[in-house]
Amino acid sequence: MIALFKGLGLLLQDNELYRSPFEKQVEHWKNLSDEQIREEVGVLARAKCQWLIASIVLWQAASLLVLGLITSYLWSDDYHITFTRVVIVLGSWVSILFVIWFMANMFDHTAGFERWMKAFNSRARISSDADSVETVAEALEMAQHYPEVLDYKQAVSARRELRHEDIRIMRELGRMRQHSELVGKLNHIGDDGLRLQPAF
Repeated sequence: MIALFKGLGLLLQDNELYRSPFEKQVEHWKNLSDEQIREEVGVLARAKCQWLIASIVLWQAASLLVLGLITSYLWSDDYHITFTRVVIVLGSWVSILFVIWFMANMFDHTAGFERWMKAFNSRARISSDADSVETVAEALEMAQHYPEVLDYKQAVSARRELRHEDIRIMRELGRMRQHSELVGKLNHIGDDGLRLQPAF
């Protein structure tokens, strides 16, 4: 169970990191070493197995408990099985399970299955499964055109292999620089005395 709590702690740290300013995310990933990432992936792998087992056990326990409470309430006075009672039991049981599932689905974005997969994917090495040709090509183009993207790539490569999250950061760095350039051009268009003629 210690691994489970460590893994959940990593997920919460990731959540906090993704809510922090982009510059902090860049510094965090730039300073990570291969050894640190391997250690984190190992913790996440062990924690995920324990989390799956705990989730199944808790789900089954909650399901049986709810079914038992509904059945006990309906059959508290007598034990006659009728079609109406069976329908009420099954309908109530399914409805409550749906509410539990809905709450679990909301939790999923914080520490559920979706969040576990995101934690693994962000630390994964660059591969054709996780990174499409288009995303890698965009990161390459950004590194060729913008010095800050190339600086990040070189700083990371000096410490470790590039990971999936590094590709995302490189693309985002390039887009931010590209956005600034486009805004600058937009603000200065027409300042040289040339005016666009209206089309109507």
